[in-house]
Parts: sequence; structure tokens; C-alpha cells
Amino acid sequence: MLDTWGLDGTTEGLFAHGEIDLANADSFEEQATDVVLGAAGTSFLIDLSGVTFMDSAGIGALIRVLELRTGKTLIVQPSRQVFTILRLVALTDGVLPNVEILQPR
Repeated sequence: MLDTWGLDGTTEGLFAHGEIDLANADSFEEQATDVVLGAAGTSFLIDLSGVTFMDSAGIGALIRVLELRTGKTLIVQPSRQVFTILRLVALTDGVLPNVEILQPR
């Protein structure tokens, strides 16, 4: 089976792309957690602008990553599709400390 997603480290944080769903949410969470925990600095960009689909399993995985107690400010740059979901579950309202959700580009 072909991977429908990917995650790459960047100088600012990480870039995820493709579809994050039940089939790969655990892998996304594991890889994103490793990158976030291993990063230096006080802020970290989670660039989801390349994510074309995210189901409830993907949202759950993302929330667990955002709830990591790292002391860093996590900045999320979502795609329009992901932003809509984050808004529907009220994550764009500042409910998670040290997490900033940006408007899609």
C-alpha cells in the first residue's frame, strides 16, 4: 500500500503533507512527537499547509502532539481543510496553552 502522507523536518519545525487518517494517525503522532521533543528553541512550527485531508483520528493525534509539555510555543500553519476542522472543534479559540493556530495562507 502506498503512503498517502509524509512528514519532513524543516529549519523551523516540521512539514506534513497528504492525508492523515486512521491508517496513519499513530505514525504521524509518533514522528511529530519525536521531532517536537527533539527540537531546540522556544517556538516550533507545525506546518500542515500540505495536508489535504484529516479525519478524527488525525485530529486526535494532532491534539496529543499539541498537548506535549515542551515549554515551546507551537505554531500551527494549517491548510484550509485542516483549519475548518480545527475551528469546528474549537481549537482556534486559544484553548490549548502555548499553541497558536494561524489562518490558512
